[in-house]
Amino acid sequence: MGNFAMKRTLLGTIILIFLLGCQSATPKPTPLMPKATASPTAPLITATLEIQSFEESIATVQPTAPVESLGDYGAFIVDTAGPFADVQLTSWKTGASVEEDYELPVDLTQVTNPEVIAGLSEAQLEFLANNGFVVIHSQEAQFSDIRERVSKLYGQPYFRTTDEAYHALHLAFDELLKALEKEHLRPRMLWLVQNVLAEVNSYRPVLEGSSIEADTQLAAAYLSVAEKLFDPQADVDPDLEEIVSQQIDQIMAGEGREFSVLINGFEDDYGAYKPVGHYAGDEALENYFRGMTWLGRVHFNLVDEREGFTPSRAPLIITLALRRALVGEQTVANEWGQIHEALSFLVGPSDDGGPVEYAVLMDEVYGRSATVTDLADDDLWSAFLARSEQLPAPQINSTFVDFLEELEEQRGWRLMGQRFTLDAFILQNLVFNKVGTFENKRQLPSGLDVMAAFGSDAAHNALVAAGETAYFHYPEQMEILQQAVQSQPENEWLNTSYSAWLYAFFPQLARAEGRYPAYMGTEAWAYKDLNSALGSWAELKHDTALYTKMPEFAGGGGPPSSGPAPAYVEANPEVFYRLAYVASTIAAGLTERGMTFTLAEPDPGDFDYPQGVGKLISGMEQLGEDFQRLGDIAAKQLAGVPLDEEDLATIQSCLGPVECQVLYMQKMNEFGVGPEQEMPPVPVVAAVAGAEQEVLQVGVGGVDRIYIVVPSEAGLDIAQGGVFSYYEFTQPRSNRLTDEQWRERLAAAPPSGPGWVTKFRLNGGEPVDHLAFRVGDVYLITEEGENLNLREGPSTSEMIIARLQPGEYVEIIDGPVSADGYTWWRLNLLTGSNTVDEGWAVEDQEWYERAWGQ
Repeated sequence: MGNFAMKRTLLGTIILIFLLGCQSATPKPTPLMPKATASPTAPLITATLEIQSFEESIATVQPTAPVESLGDYGAFIVDTAGPFADVQLTSWKTGASVEEDYELPVDLTQVTNPEVIAGLSEAQLEFLANNGFVVIHSQEAQFSDIRERVSKLYGQPYFRTTDEAYHALHLAFDELLKALEKEHLRPRMLWLVQNVLAEVNSYRPVLEGSSIEADTQLAAAYLSVAEKLFDPQADVDPDLEEIVSQQIDQIMAGEGREFSVLINGFEDDYGAYKPVGHYAGDEALENYFRGMTWLGRVHFNLVDEREGFTPSRAPLIITLALRRALVGEQTVANEWGQIHEALSFLVGPSDDGGPVEYAVLMDEVYGRSATVTDLADDDLWSAFLARSEQLPAPQINSTFVDFLEELEEQRGWRLMGQRFTLDAFILQNLVFNKVGTFENKRQLPSGLDVMAAFGSDAAHNALVAAGETAYFHYPEQMEILQQAVQSQPENEWLNTSYSAWLYAFFPQLARAEGRYPAYMGTEAWAYKDLNSALGSWAELKHDTALYTKMPEFAGGGGPPSSGPAPAYVEANPEVFYRLAYVASTIAAGLTERGMTFTLAEPDPGDFDYPQGVGKLISGMEQLGEDFQRLGDIAAKQLAGVPLDEEDLATIQSCLGPVECQVLYMQKMNEFGVGPEQEMPPVPVVAAVAGAEQEVLQVGVGGVDRIYIVVPSEAGLDIAQGGVFSYYEFTQPRSNRLTDEQWRERLAAAPPSGPGWVTKFRLNGGEPVDHLAFRVGDVYLITEEGENLNLREGPSTSEMIIARLQPGEYVEIIDGPVSADGYTWWRLNLLTGSNTVDEGWAVEDQEWYERAWGQ
């Protein structure tokens, strides 16, 4: 079993062992709970398990009583491994595809709406003809802006891309995570730290003069730093105030790689404490970000060959305190377990040893009834250290080891360790010292590495072109990683929301074999698909930046309206089905974990206030259903089944709780109802790897416009949609960019995009709006169309039977007819003072406005 699969499979068993050493009552905590009353001499509440060894406990331990007797939480932990039974992943096979398609190159003189490509350059038009599509670097504000303008305002064919779907998932997940953090995780983590600190402080008088007095003081100082980061107004023990303040100052300075002033021998990247993403600019979330970064990054190592290093027993003291602290019938360990497991579900298992692993080994060495004074026994401490090789070693380097092989010696403890993810593992194994030599080190990886490991030929070719595959041992490492990725069972990909999101990239990156549209078989489209996956990956890294481990290289109802315009979905059903699984699983998992209620009231002005996290979970569930429908529509297209009006409306409707809420509120604002809301800006950025004093940042910019030749009843149409723009660049550790800083850079002096984007995106050109006239559509007469002649027939010689006025609605019921140098349409008058029912009028872009349901 691979490391990734093993970490997830063992999670439930290890947490169960840990929690069985605590009480099982699980009332929901509130931020106002009293702190624990400590009793350092009381016996530890222990498990009813006979644990013979650490390895056996992981491999074979089972509760001696039925699971039900462990209480709801015990059964909950055991049952969470693996996909949810009530969330099914729909699969789709290409063999059923029978779509009739055109051949390349395309004769653009045959398209029915050439006006929309009038702004393209000659080179772009040639590319469009040869490949069936082209992307221009238009850098528009929102995917929804393109959709609303193309399909609703102008009635032109719209193309819903997988990029738009990925972005909707990002918006929903980012807002949901923000709500969870403000309403659940921050108050619960602060409560947890306060109560464990109270327990540790109660040990200090008992341990004065003992061999672990200094370790107990270090444990209290470590927890005091965490409390002060979560709540800057918190009081600190006067005996600890000076050293805690020095550590806080070092964190707030954020000067990159430095040795901690508090923890001897521990080197950290203090640039990582700068709040980024949705945390920046919100005081409560900034405090939460710094607190969780401290708990996730600070590593108490057990082994270090540097001269003068002495391992600390502070982790044992904190682990004991975590298991023993009680607030009424509520165990603090239970609270830790619920938070830890929820983050494991959303992102992935911890990559480091922590309380659960130490608790099992402590039970073996010190006994299940150990007290804090037993931790002062030097012989037992030596026995613990001798058994430390049984503890798990991290797979991702965040401690700046010189050689990745040294990670085997980095067995240690983090209170809430950062998460193992497969993409970070891939990046870790494609930099020095796994790849390159001392004379030619590969220090920083690329997002292309991840996509190449996932099977993208385009990513591999781009790496070859950039010279990245020429590093020593790169081809061998990539082959090993590709084999590991391909052998990963589907159920392992679906075990966490994060890995299920990655799993959606596979059908995006696979070569289109079978009856797909002609453009999907081109080399250019393979690069477009690579861009789509990388754009979504950048958003995923942005959303989870706090929790995922960053690898380091070693060594340093109103008026009449038109029906939906023609519309298409990107012909990749499998991507939409996998995104449906991700969204549905997030909603089901958080509901099952009791996260639907509001623990802390959201701040006024927050998105979707005052419904809070519960409403966002419902929105995520709805998004899963929408993705499922889009997958079905894509399958219908490929099977040659005509889309009905409901399908067309689904393609052109809002997507996700964020966009739907904002567009709804903007419409209400037109009537003076409700607060103003704006769509979150698309450009976001995240740091994904580090080397020396630099980090690699990936980001997305504005939305670029894609033009695609699509078959229609009239022949061939040009459909339009939106795609990501993707960037990679380096930054100093001490100056990671926030989203706002990234947007400012894009506006002032954007970095150049990757060279491979020229495979599908051509510079120059500009979008052109052109009103489509179509039988069945409804139009509003504009001010410019005042006194528009309505005639008995399609000719200037026919009698004028009415003059149309601004504000009148008309429906096209016949046409077009070319006569007298004009294009004529037969109109049915729907509103107005004219007594006639219908007649013929001339087409003009300025005289009509398309009426559409808003």
